[in-house]
Amino acid sequence: MDAQEYAPRYVQINELYIDTVVIDDTEFITLWCFTVLDDEYKFVYLGCDFCQFNQILIAAGEKGKEIALHMAEVLDRPYDSPTLIPIKEKFEEYLELTGHDIIVYEPLAVEDDLGVLEEDNEDLPLEQLFSGKQNKTRQKYLIYQLDKLYPSKVFEPEKKPTEELSECFEDDSLELAQLYYDYLNAIENGYSDCEARQVAGLERELFFRMARKASEFWS
Repeated sequence: MDAQEYAPRYVQINELYIDTVVIDDTEFITLWCFTVLDDEYKFVYLGCDFCQFNQILIAAGEKGKEIALHMAEVLDRPYDSPTLIPIKEKFEEYLELTGHDIIVYEPLAVEDDLGVLEEDNEDLPLEQLFSGKQNKTRQKYLIYQLDKLYPSKVFEPEKKPTEELSECFEDDSLELAQLYYDYLNAIENGYSDCEARQVAGLERELFFRMARKASEFWS
């Protein structure tokens, strides 16, 4: 039986804090990082290729340049595969990327047997970062694949809302307007209408129309 064609489901994040870069003998690398999902900071594994990681470094500004030079020094010498390059430990801060729309594939639930790794806890950032007890059976992780990143388009209203809007709806209408701008930004960066609605969280037609109306009201 033929396997069903995989259609990625896109998710947009706007904050990325990279803790460690993992390089192996393939063209892909893995980033151990924090991001905001469902209004909570969560630890995720983010996969990307070297070209995409270079985009991240450029987008991160001066700190990205500093880390690029450090990585060049590491890669210029013989190194094991995989090799861990700890960013937070080396530079005493995360590599921070904000101000960008970061589009990723939705996570896959992957089960890992941690029993073989009990003696090497330093390679398990989840235990260090969350101060939790090690699960010696099986653990689920959030895994994403980077698709694109580009500068955010921030919605800036040009006028105050009229008195007909209640104070509580003012904040909601601004948030909806920003989601519509996220949708427009995704369209401009090559996503189809359906994919752009996924990115902005506006898949339901009612929410999409409300977001469009909110942007028209504030503009």
